[in-house]
Amino acid sequence: MFRSDRDYRTFLTILLTYGLDLVGYSIVFPVLAPLLLNPNLAFFGHDASELTRTTMLGFLFAVFGVTQFFGAPAAGAMADHYGRYKVFLATIGLSIFGYALMALSVYSQSLLWLFIGRMVTGFCSGNFALAQSATADLTDTKHRSRAFGLLIGVGGLGFVAGPWIGGKLANPNWLFGSGAFIFAAVAALINFFMVYFFFVETWKRKGAHISLLSTFKDIRIVFHQKKLRIILTALLLFSIGWGFFLIFSPTYLVQKFHLSAGTIGDIFAYQALIWFFVAMYLNKELIAKFPLHKLILTGTILSSVGVALFVYPNTLWPFWFIIPIALIGGALSWVNLGTILSIETPDALQGRAMGASGSMWSIGQIIAPLVAGPLAAINIYAPLLTGSIFILLCFIYFFHRHRTA
Repeated sequence: MFRSDRDYRTFLTILLTYGLDLVGYSIVFPVLAPLLLNPNLAFFGHDASELTRTTMLGFLFAVFGVTQFFGAPAAGAMADHYGRYKVFLATIGLSIFGYALMALSVYSQSLLWLFIGRMVTGFCSGNFALAQSATADLTDTKHRSRAFGLLIGVGGLGFVAGPWIGGKLANPNWLFGSGAFIFAAVAALINFFMVYFFFVETWKRKGAHISLLSTFKDIRIVFHQKKLRIILTALLLFSIGWGFFLIFSPTYLVQKFHLSAGTIGDIFAYQALIWFFVAMYLNKELIAKFPLHKLILTGTILSSVGVALFVYPNTLWPFWFIIPIALIGGALSWVNLGTILSIETPDALQGRAMGASGSMWSIGQIIAPLVAGPLAAINIYAPLLTGSIFILLCFIYFFHRHRTA
């Protein structure tokens, strides 16, 4: 799959980097909802309404998406001009600072510091796209789908560890409840040194200085190619729908079942194990037998049904059967949308295309929480049902446009 032992070692570094990055990214999901919905904490006044709390929770998730929207294309374009190595170090280094601010915010129960920490880590999350770009640099189109499956699979392991660790370390009796974010900062620090010592630059064609404005011109360049536009639009619709589910399913569980951060972390770990299994093993078997577009269509319809079914149970045990439907579909959709985008993208635009995909994801992470926050206070089922509808729209759009492309 790789041209040399050096490329293989570099890919192993990318895998570890991506996994540790996903630990930091996912560690917040079981933590933020219990923090902001707990009336005994001082993030709000004791008379704050549930609408205020869920709306602010939506803003807290959305601000990550806003800064990610600017950071992802900037990281992708700079990586195409200056190489992957330097941009990796910059984004990881800043994320250490961001997680430290979030730990400080929990210790001081300051909503302002929590927002600033989310903004910093959101802006630095463009290294998701960098890992995909570096993987594309190291592989040819024949082996890229397998490499992307390995990348997403190891990311799934990080996604397993992050929520579980976050839920366990969110105990307010340990480190004033800031343990999850301290752990994320330490993981990012390990990540930084791994890249510094073991990553070998994968991109050789470096160019001149670019501005932030030029990164959005690059997105326009990517969108001018019809096939890429179809894939990115489908990715946007999926990201919005999946954002409703990913971000507000913990809020739903807190509202309906009054679960603790530890229990939510266990549920997220179960979800992430399924994601890992699909990305690492099942998808590898399926891509040998079925075209990518059929796997995307199957994944979107499965995930739409699974997210809709999430609102049905009045007890916890049915979730162990419903969650696999949503997660198998979600993993098939996400992995293969990213793979088909990379395959259809010219080599010179790989960083820009992956940056654009990061922007589509971040737009989803902006729209979903801004809408879901108020919806969750009005009706706890509304965010999940809305997410199911958006994923279904992704299925309809991709089915129609792929046939006419």
